[in-house]
Order: sequence, then C-alpha cells, then structure tokens
Amino acid sequence: MNVPMKKLFRRLAPLLLVLCAPAFAVAQDEGNPANWCRNGAFTNDAKEFKLARAIGDKGARVYFYGDDEDCPKPGAKCRQKAYVVPGDALIVSRTFGDFVCAWYQPSKGSETVGWIAASQLSVTEADKNPPLASWLGAWEFYSNALNIRRGAKAGLLRVEGEAFWHGVNPENIHTGAVDGEGLPAAGVLTLAPDDDICKITLRLIGEYLVADDNGDCGGANVTFDGVYRRKKKR
Repeated sequence: MNVPMKKLFRRLAPLLLVLCAPAFAVAQDEGNPANWCRNGAFTNDAKEFKLARAIGDKGARVYFYGDDEDCPKPGAKCRQKAYVVPGDALIVSRTFGDFVCAWYQPSKGSETVGWIAASQLSVTEADKNPPLASWLGAWEFYSNALNIRRGAKAGLLRVEGEAFWHGVNPENIHTGAVDGEGLPAAGVLTLAPDDDICKITLRLIGEYLVADDNGDCGGANVTFDGVYRRKKKR
C-alpha cells in the first residue's frame, strides 16, 4: 500500500468490511479482520511490539505470507515472493494461529509487512524501561522526521517533527507537525500537544521507533504512522 495513503485507507476500512463481510470468516469485533497483516495497519492494530530475528539453516528463505481469504497458511496460495534470510532483524506484533505479523526494513528500499511462520522466528521482548538517552536523536521514516531531545524538566522528552503527504501533482503537498513534551513510561511516550486534537503514541522497540497518530496531526492524508530509524549521516 502506498505509505502516504494509509491513513485514508484506515478511515475507509469500516465501509470495506461491511461490503466484503462474506469474504472474511474470522474477524475481530472491532477494527480490521483478525487475519489482516499489512503495511497500512501495522503500527495501529497492535499495542505491543517485539524484536525478532529470522532463524534457519544458512541460505534458507523465510517467506512472508499474505492475508487474503483463508490466509495465512502453508502453501503456494498464501506464500508471497518476499522473504528474509536467517539473521535478518524484524519487528513483530500480533499472532494468528501459527503465524506472526512482521515488519522488515532492508538497508535499501521499501519495507515489507506480512505474516511469517512463528517457528521461523526468534522473538525477544523489547526493553520495558529503556534509558532516557535511548530516545534521543533524529529519527526518520521516508520524508517524515521526528527529533527527540530532553525536555524542560528532568525525565521529560521534547518531540518536534514534520510529516508530509505528496499528491500526484508535485505541487500538491499536505503537511503536519508535532511539538510537545511527555514522560515516557514502559517504553511508551504519548503526546497530545494541541489540546488533544493531535495525539501521537511512540514506542521504542530496540533501535526502532514505532509511531501511531490519531489522524488529526496535519492536512488531509497526513500521518506520522510508521517505523522510524535514526537518521543516517549524509
């Protein structure tokens, strides 16, 4: 899914579920079907994230599986072309049967999100009480940016950031911004800097920062949702 459009997709999801209800035998009481694991929903359909590494023999391929009807399950119908290899690092969230919803970000190129067999992953808990210094720095996800520094009072963190949505027309750009302080707890930092209109939740998962907002942090289609990594020196 096109990353900038995922917030719009989330708003349309309830209507799509009504229209397509017969196609999904297993569904959650609220939100997306339980077998969904996709880019547009990864950061907001779970409240807990963990670190994982692909395991297996040298040279093995650990494949992603889709979330179409009757998936995920072993077999060619659900298996995707995308795969990781033993040793690759991922972020995982929900489980569905024998599969785990996983996010993989290569050193170059776009991320892949999908189901991976739990037996092919070694999963570890993220630090529940990371030191304050672990949050600090410049983080990026495509053109979005979050800069985190120490706040005005001890223990607080200040977050400043920008998010962008780019239309088909290069001149059609919508923007969003966040500027606020918060107290991290158990690896989670929640910000509501604009009288609760804009709300962002940040989760520190090892070397990754998982961001999820409420869709009210900028212009149409703008979202901070994503898995951020520290900005590379250029």
